[in-house]
Amino acid sequence: MNFNFTTKSYGKETILGPINLTLIKNQIIVLMGPSGSGKTTLLKLMAGLETDDHQYANKNPKIGMMFQEPRLLPWKTVKENIEMAGPSNHLLKELNLEDAGTLYPRQISLGMARRVAFARALASKPDLLLLDEPFASLDQERVALMQSLILKTKEKLEIPMVITTHDRREAEALQAKIYRLEGRPASLISVD
Repeated sequence: MNFNFTTKSYGKETILGPINLTLIKNQIIVLMGPSGSGKTTLLKLMAGLETDDHQYANKNPKIGMMFQEPRLLPWKTVKENIEMAGPSNHLLKELNLEDAGTLYPRQISLGMARRVAFARALASKPDLLLLDEPFASLDQERVALMQSLILKTKEKLEIPMVITTHDRREAEALQAKIYRLEGRPASLISVD
């Protein structure tokens, strides 16, 4: 799977320079960089949620995305939030959410909400999974749980994943290929 973007600007400021990224089956890529470096923007380009400056948008309909915020609909239960993307029963079980299926987002913790968002991203049976800061605001125990779920998913589905984080230790725990977004406009630099 190849992604080639020209530049991405907001107004007169060019955020991203040309980006070329090739993903292979069963690979985890971690994007690192300071806040505002363009990590989330790059994920949105890959997901087809935004276009680059030449109006190129990825058209792949089989992308699952987990945003920085869980973005759960408050009037739907955990199960209904997942089922917006596809069947949920096996995901509720695999992600240890069976007892939470009838709860509403206001009734669950942030860690659980992130697992629900992860389940929803998986429910569409994507060819590529994009995870934007999946460990943000989680304690170490919940970070370890999310890392375990990501690694199990990688082994089971054998799909590429692109994950953003600020913490190199999180990237190393995922046995990921690490890239940094550096400069303005940002370039993609291989770290390892």
